Amino acid sequence: MQRFWTLLSRGLLLRCPVCGHGRLFRRPFVMNEQCSFCHFRFEREEGYYTSSMAINLVFSELIATAVVLPMAYIPSIPVLTALMIGIPLALLLPIILFHHTRGLWLSMDHFLNPTTANDLPDRSAIIPQPRGLHEE
Repeated sequence: MQRFWTLLSRGLLLRCPVCGHGRLFRRPFVMNEQCSFCHFRFEREEGYYTSSMAINLVFSELIATAVVLPMAYIPSIPVLTALMIGIPLALLLPIILFHHTRGLWLSMDHFLNPTTANDLPDRSAIIPQPRGLHEE
């Protein structure tokens, strides 16, 4: 269970799920291709972040619905007011939650499909490197 909470916190803090050191994003909406510390490639395969988009959509619509639906049952609130609140929420929440849903997806994926040494490049800082004068 400790591993779950560690991965979840790394995802929500937008850190590498493998080492916890590297940042996921270098600029707003521009993700790093790999971790700057352990060199893990964040995108494991083509279309990897499709599930992240689904998580983003579900969270955004649940939040928007939780705000707007109660307003629909109160007769004193005009429909126009509910629409003026609901439409911007539905449009802005996916943008606001973009980074954290990607981090959450990476965490969930690494919890269900743990990273092995084969997934990391040879130059990774978390793989023990041979020391000495000779190479093996």
